[in-house]
Amino acid sequence: MSLWSKSIAIGWLWLYLVCLPVLAQRSDSFEGGDPRWQLVESDCNAELTEHEISLLMPHGGRTCEMFEVACTNGRFVLLAYPIEPCAIIDEFQPRLWTRCSSGRIQLGVRVVFPQAEHPITGGRLNSILWGDLYADTGQWQMLEVTKLQRLLQEEVVSLRQRFGRQLNLDGAIIDSLVINAYTGPGRYRVQIDDLDLRGMIPMASLGIAPPENWRERWQWRQATPTAEERFWAAANRPPVWLQYQGESLPWLHSLGFTGLLLNQLPSEPILARINDAHLAVISPPPAHPLTIKPEIAPVIRGWLVGAALDSRQAEVVQQQSARVARMPSELHRPLVGEALEHYWQFSRLADEVIIPAPSPHAADTLRDKQQWLAHNLVITRQRGNGWVSLSVGESPSIREQYRAARMAIEPTSITPQNIGLLADFGPEAVSSERMPTNPLGLRLQTASAILAGAKGILYRTLEPLDLQSIDGSADIASLRWTIADLNTWGPWIVAGRSASAPGLSRGDYVAGAWNVVDSDLILAHTMAEGSQFCVPPTRQAPLQMTYRSSASNPQVFRITRGSLERVELTPATGSLQWTAEDPAPVEAFVVTSNPSVLNFVRRMLATSATQNASDQLEIAAYNLAIAADVTDARFSPRDDSAIGREARASQLRQLARLQQQLDAGWQALRSGEPLQATELAFQASDGVQAILYDAQRTAVSNLASPQASAFVLSPALLKYHWKLAEACERSQWQHLPLPGAELTNLDELISSGWSQQRRLEEQVDLRVEVVPAGYERKGGLRLAAYQKTDDAQPMPGGYEGASLRVRSAAVPVQAGQLIRVSASARVLKATSHPASGLLIYDNQCGPSLGQLVRGAVGDRIPVELYRFATDDGEFRLLAECRGECDIVLESISASVIQPATNRRSFTTSTLGNVPATIIGEVYGDE
Repeated sequence: MSLWSKSIAIGWLWLYLVCLPVLAQRSDSFEGGDPRWQLVESDCNAELTEHEISLLMPHGGRTCEMFEVACTNGRFVLLAYPIEPCAIIDEFQPRLWTRCSSGRIQLGVRVVFPQAEHPITGGRLNSILWGDLYADTGQWQMLEVTKLQRLLQEEVVSLRQRFGRQLNLDGAIIDSLVINAYTGPGRYRVQIDDLDLRGMIPMASLGIAPPENWRERWQWRQATPTAEERFWAAANRPPVWLQYQGESLPWLHSLGFTGLLLNQLPSEPILARINDAHLAVISPPPAHPLTIKPEIAPVIRGWLVGAALDSRQAEVVQQQSARVARMPSELHRPLVGEALEHYWQFSRLADEVIIPAPSPHAADTLRDKQQWLAHNLVITRQRGNGWVSLSVGESPSIREQYRAARMAIEPTSITPQNIGLLADFGPEAVSSERMPTNPLGLRLQTASAILAGAKGILYRTLEPLDLQSIDGSADIASLRWTIADLNTWGPWIVAGRSASAPGLSRGDYVAGAWNVVDSDLILAHTMAEGSQFCVPPTRQAPLQMTYRSSASNPQVFRITRGSLERVELTPATGSLQWTAEDPAPVEAFVVTSNPSVLNFVRRMLATSATQNASDQLEIAAYNLAIAADVTDARFSPRDDSAIGREARASQLRQLARLQQQLDAGWQALRSGEPLQATELAFQASDGVQAILYDAQRTAVSNLASPQASAFVLSPALLKYHWKLAEACERSQWQHLPLPGAELTNLDELISSGWSQQRRLEEQVDLRVEVVPAGYERKGGLRLAAYQKTDDAQPMPGGYEGASLRVRSAAVPVQAGQLIRVSASARVLKATSHPASGLLIYDNQCGPSLGQLVRGAVGDRIPVELYRFATDDGEFRLLAECRGECDIVLESISASVIQPATNRRSFTTSTLGNVPATIIGEVYGDE
């Protein structure tokens, strides 16, 4: 027996033990009342000429059920006995007694596959598992159906052979007993008595409610569904792919992933395992001709022709495309590529071009990044569906800075067994094994991509998803919760048409709408300043929406807190208007009066309600632990002033209240109340985010830009902003001589090691020159990029518009040193594109954390970078023109410091510039 089969068997045994109270004998002795069995189908013109509860020679008691069959030549006369939908387990052994003057009567059970439709009829797919045959003609004989799980496994194999492996045969149930009463042509009587439903476990006892009035509504053959019913029953969901790192395949399927992105084509046995897990594959095409078994080949959904593609890889993609075209026709698949630029060009070479979403840590607002993504998705969707890739966890640069800060400040940090809030919220409240991540940020980035027009998501990871790590469990919770939402929004995202966005009462939100089948979906998410770094609290003010719907007799329903709530409409001329009193960071509304739409949404919410509640509590608990760390660092217990003590005490009281809310949420979940647990999780999460967001905005206010320090770009690193400040106060900055930093002599710059790189020279005029010192002005380095043509479209910014890069001379640094770079930038040309300007960064963190300088003509922009040296080696400063820009870089200086450390973890911050009344202003003091 396989490990998977053993786990299923153990699971059913557990259910059996738990559900012993419901295993009481269920029986029908057919004593009085109306006949129970129904003639449902035959191939021999069968009729029941008699059908009654009869006194004629019952097996037990006074009466039995008797029917007389009249039929011609054929093979079957099926009669059905509806039962409450129940689980398919070996302990269920239905049996009954029958008597007839002829043999060949057979007892069976009908199995229904709720997730699959019949490929030919379009109705619900079902099958019959047969048991004993009647042989004792003229005598009462017991018929029984046993070993149901083995019979089901054999039937699943048969169905896949007949209809293909793509069928979703999960969640099968039994909904009726069946008798094949055909014994031959003619007229004959059949008696039935003493039905025993031994070992039956109704689905209701497992928490799955049966349909209301299930016995009256039971049907043998469902009516052919309408096109609308088929649409809402189909799996209309955006594909969600994962960069595979060796995780358990069935587990990834349970999280909701469509398939895996691989860096090489796996062997046939591995493809078979992926197929058995109901996942798909996108991989590079094989280097040599090969054949793949026909039953396995469909698992391959696309050939990956490249990642991080730029203009230099166009020829390589063409070669890959030609090689795929020469493959056998049964292996022809769409070409998939991930591109950094030239989206129009690559969309002509590949069938699906994936656009990497802009890093949340990079310069520009979330609104600008969303508009950039929407613009380029219009290009890629001219041929493909429009996929976007997102990173799970923080970037490598962020992680390297995190490791360096820990080594410098907490060299002997310990790993407490309890990773939650420790007693008295001590300074060791964080595990030293935690890696930085932002689970709410990942969810917000996904919603932003969908609002920009994405119809598919690829999640990229740096390491395997791991439930055993703290950050891993938070990321997994975020992915599972988000994928569940994508499945609910799927019909509108995949098949809908974009509609006019609703009007919003709050400027810190953005919204979009889709229309499909007499219904609208509206998504809205927060877009407050800095929300890409730290998701803000959102409950402080109601969100009012105004929308013009094309649906007939529309009603508005809010998908919130795990349920579908009807929203009261405010009278408005020619439009719908309603208010969400306490909006979440991501909100969804359905506008419709169509019962099929509402039933679909309710079904999706019911499926994921308990798991979503658990995931939201998990994320809130993770962020609460981070908030405790930030409080320890920001409001130090070493500050013995009255203001300092009260500020810290107020913050700790708030943390304690939030912990109580989370405890109550977990208790509600254990008590089987997922909606209450979800509400408590949301309240606690909003309070936690209020603490983190206020700390993040306070930290950023003291910097030239958020990108000046990696420690303000993620909540998980935020505590180090204050710890570093205190550690540096106990040490001393030293001048770091950067050769050529005076920027006065071009020859000197070149001889000291400054260099430049150019690209896009055919489209862009580039200038690099030293600007001599003048009255009250030091020397500077001018970097300029101007578009050559008079094209009405401005030069793109971002990576696609990167045309000129200057790299400074190298200066040696040691691991653990904190480097500070200061400069000034004078703007000679205002930029029109959001991602245009002069990007200033360093070789420790790279361009993703660079400061983007831009402004009005004449502006002097301060430049500031704080970077840890992650290894012994060299430090360089880089400046890069993106889009059209003309900026003079001046007054460059650099210094280093070795932050002071203790031999144990300690709290390092003082109140510093934090307003004394900050906590009282946000929450009010008790």
